[in-house]
Amino acid sequence: MSTRKWWGVADFVEQYAFVRWPVVAAFVLASLIVATRLTRRPPPALRVDAASEGAHLLMCLVMLAMLVFPAAVDPHAMRGLLTGLTVAFAVLLVERAVQWRSGPDGVLALGYHTLAAAAMLYAMTGHGAVHGEGVATWPAVALAVLFGLDALLALGTVGHGPGWHRFVHPAGAHPLTSALVPHVVMDIGTAFMLIAAIGR
Repeated sequence: MSTRKWWGVADFVEQYAFVRWPVVAAFVLASLIVATRLTRRPPPALRVDAASEGAHLLMCLVMLAMLVFPAAVDPHAMRGLLTGLTVAFAVLLVERAVQWRSGPDGVLALGYHTLAAAAMLYAMTGHGAVHGEGVATWPAVALAVLFGLDALLALGTVGHGPGWHRFVHPAGAHPLTSALVPHVVMDIGTAFMLIAAIGR
């Protein structure tokens, strides 16, 4: 992968600081929430999927590195990391799919994280672009819209019953739990990085 592709994204991230730093703050908050969920003993009514929450935390840390230190990120190392995360999440997803009878929650959550990691890998590699510059516009836009719609759907579950929230993000049992914030932040952050990668 040409480093020029990532440098274009890095330039975009640094140029639009008014968007970048609020997104960074959101990811710091999301990381703290997920870390807290992983380390504390939840009440019986709130089931925490350690694999899904661990995936969330890893993705938050990766996004923070890309947003806080865009010029220092080694695109080759980041590509390798995202490839490894995508494969690991996919393996866990297959394992959960095999155990589908135990419930679809883990499958849906890990499917989401696998897609998010793959989308970030796509933004880093720039496959399908003309003359090797950036990523192809329509797939990146489609993915950004998908994550944006998912964020709106997640926010729309506030005030509805637990069933609505479980459909959007199964790691939490109620729409007002802390599971909602990291999910929406990941949606917005992934959409932001995909938009940054377009034409770069």
